[in-house]
Formats: sequence, structure tokens, C-alpha cells
Amino acid sequence: MIKLQLVDHESFEAVIALSLDEKDQRKVAPNLYSLAPTWLYRERNQLEALAIWAADKVVGFLLLSKEGENWLIWRLMIDHHQQGKGYGKEALRQIMRRAIADTDCKSIQASYVVGNHKMRSILSSLGFISLGLDGNEIKMEYQLKRR
Repeated sequence: MIKLQLVDHESFEAVIALSLDEKDQRKVAPNLYSLAPTWLYRERNQLEALAIWAADKVVGFLLLSKEGENWLIWRLMIDHHQQGKGYGKEALRQIMRRAIADTDCKSIQASYVVGNHKMRSILSSLGFISLGLDGNEIKMEYQLKRR
């Protein structure tokens, strides 16, 4: 259905052109702003800026930080024309599968701005639990279950 690929010369312009509905713009930072930390922290090799592709089109963006045992989803956004098609949930499932394959990873954390009910619903449906309020965001965590 979708694939996650590092943002590169082919996808960069499409990622920064992604947009949100006006009512959602205060809930997620702009993608250009979100791409900046990947350059700032490039020596640490901790951040992955991932374009979310559906067929031959970029439909979203995910910024992932890998810090030892904990992975953190810094950003997840799906273009407003592409929302409601399951792309965000599938992107999170793929990250969860990658985390399970990484034997060092113990948990995945994500946060969302208070009032972002779509993100809360998606994270809850995937088994993330609330860790509570952190500023104006709700932090959630998924503890990895290994066989």
C-alpha cells in the first residue's frame, strides 16, 4: 500500500509541498521546519526523514528519531487531500515492524498537540498508551512485545 523512503532529491520538493487543512495547521509543524533537524543532527545519525509514498506519489512525511532503546516519532503528517485513506496508520505500523526487528529498541514514543483527536485515535488503536501531558502535547508510548 505505502512505502517509507528517506527524503532525497526526488522527494524533497514534494514533502515540503504537502499541506494540511487550515484547521489542522496548528497541530503539526511545517515540513520544512521538521526537515531542518535532520541536517542539524546529521553527525549523530539519529534522525530519519521519511517520505511516505503511495504508488508513485508522496502523500506524507514522518520524522523518526532513534535514540538507543527508545524511538521517537517527532512528526507524522499526511497531506490533507490524502487523509482518511489509512496512510498514517500504515506508516506507523511499518515503523512498529522496523522497531520490532531492531533488538535494541524497547519502545516507540509519539506525541500530539492537545485536540488532535485523529492522532490520538490512531495511536490508541495501535496499542500506544498515554504517558500524560507534556506542555501542550500528550505523550504516548508503545512498549515492544517480542516473541
